[in-house]
Amino acid sequence: MSKFSRKARLVSSEYREQIGKKLKQKRIELNFSINDIAYMTEMTENTVLSIEKGNTTNIDYYVEYAKAVQYPLETLNDFKIKLVPSKVLPEDRKEKANLTGKIRKYIVESNFLKTSKTVAEIKAELIKFDLIDAAQVSSTEIAGVMRNFVIDDIVKIESKVGRKNLYIK
Repeated sequence: MSKFSRKARLVSSEYREQIGKKLKQKRIELNFSINDIAYMTEMTENTVLSIEKGNTTNIDYYVEYAKAVQYPLETLNDFKIKLVPSKVLPEDRKEKANLTGKIRKYIVESNFLKTSKTVAEIKAELIKFDLIDAAQVSSTEIAGVMRNFVIDDIVKIESKVGRKNLYIK
């Protein structure tokens, strides 16, 4: 679990307070009591109060409360939340994301993996289409991307040949 800076925690608590106020406002508009919300959400009255004050940190509670008062949480625009991360992604991570995008588009989303392939074969295909520079992108980096695709259940490891995974879609 990542640690948020003190500044990030303070900003997050402001948003929780704004969301809590909106939910409370909607509850009052609907003439519901705190007890009514507690009943509908199966939360305690103290939890409901904690949500309305923005003290609760578990997003699931806000979602359940929003469902009870039919308040759409699909947009964060109401709360003027700046949709920027606490930290900017460094260049090396941006490059890895770019590599992931190329592999997703030209390897995973194509028919290339309809038969199992090794990392070396994947790298050769990327080089063939001039999508990567062989000297700049290592097989280890490609293997890392493929591991992430396996974790995300996008591709599977069909088998191994020695220590080499054979990836298939």
